[in-house]
Amino acid sequence: MKNKTFFLVILLFSLKLSLAQKDFKSAEKAVQQGHFFDAMEDYKKAYNESKKEDQKPFISFKVAECYRLMGDYKEAEEWYTKAVKANYTDSKALFYLGEVKKAQGKYAEATVDFTSYQTASPTDKGGQDALKSCELAQMWKDKPTRYKVESVTTINTVENDFFPTYADKKYNRLYFISTRTGALGKGLDPANGKLCGDIFDAQMEKNGNYSAAVPLPEPINTKEIEGGCLVTKKADMLFFSRSADKTNSQLWFANKVGLVWGEPEKINFCVETSNYLAPSISDDGLTLLFASNLPEGQGDNDIWMSKYDKATKKWGPPTNLGPDINTPENDNYPFIHDDGSLYFSSTGRLGMGGLDIYKAEYKGEDKWANITNLKYPINSAGDDFGIIFEGNKEKGYLSSNREGSKGGLDIW
Repeated sequence: MKNKTFFLVILLFSLKLSLAQKDFKSAEKAVQQGHFFDAMEDYKKAYNESKKEDQKPFISFKVAECYRLMGDYKEAEEWYTKAVKANYTDSKALFYLGEVKKAQGKYAEATVDFTSYQTASPTDKGGQDALKSCELAQMWKDKPTRYKVESVTTINTVENDFFPTYADKKYNRLYFISTRTGALGKGLDPANGKLCGDIFDAQMEKNGNYSAAVPLPEPINTKEIEGGCLVTKKADMLFFSRSADKTNSQLWFANKVGLVWGEPEKINFCVETSNYLAPSISDDGLTLLFASNLPEGQGDNDIWMSKYDKATKKWGPPTNLGPDINTPENDNYPFIHDDGSLYFSSTGRLGMGGLDIYKAEYKGEDKWANITNLKYPINSAGDDFGIIFEGNKEKGYLSSNREGSKGGLDIW
């Protein structure tokens, strides 16, 4: 009887270990696909099923990474802290603990973590830059620029509302992405656990407020995930991203047919092994910028460019904007201003926390330089991205999950 009980205990232990290994492998695969919510769920299962205490600090770090990449900095802080307290050996846990605290505006606490990281990894310039960022962030917050940033309360909900684009020539209509109920998308986005996003339409009324937003009908919105969109200056073409059945996001376009959008077509250079996001197009319609994790880039996501060939009516092969713009981190959400300037967001430069918005001056022949941070209040401790301007005016919109947001991401 004792032997049978002992055998049963061993069997259950082996089964638990096998399940933990299976969940961990599943999580690793999900991370490679950018499905951070799914990965986080599997890592947590592996954490709870693991009987090896020495593995738990590593799995805690992995859970924290997923939360950080999902933009849930509060949960990320909890799991990085768990890893550090359990003596996780990789000093990067200290660095990212500081990063997620900085993204919550906890600059003093973040400074302590960055100092500890710098002591543990003195050769990494990242620690020094992170300390400098905390110093600058507090200084910028104490001395704000002349811009005024307000929430667009008539559009925002408790769900994610983000990435606005002007949808008519008079700047009175906005398209934007939302994960609110009423969208055609089904299920949850494996990247963040939110409802699948759709493109919504809101019209500005005479009183300056926006009408109730409605989703664009098929064939633009589908049961899949529709993402970052752009309407051309003439309001005759719509560019957007779409992700089908947990595959990589691809870029699509549709032409205006009368008063409605025609059947979308996938842009010819897209390959299913890479993600394509956040399209932006020049006034003449011949230069397309977007973010992607294409091979041979500088970091996680880079900003890429494609030129339209009028003769073949196809977009040329993407070219990377290079290290003058892109960093080893996440560079995303490009916007080409009417004056040629490039606005974009990055986690790879000195900033206030999360994604910050930067401006690069146009130097001619598809070249940009002299990058500057837009500082506070355009930027905040949270993620700030997707800025657009009303022609040459110093007014427009941006997306942010800063303090004061209704839910997750809001339009400001």
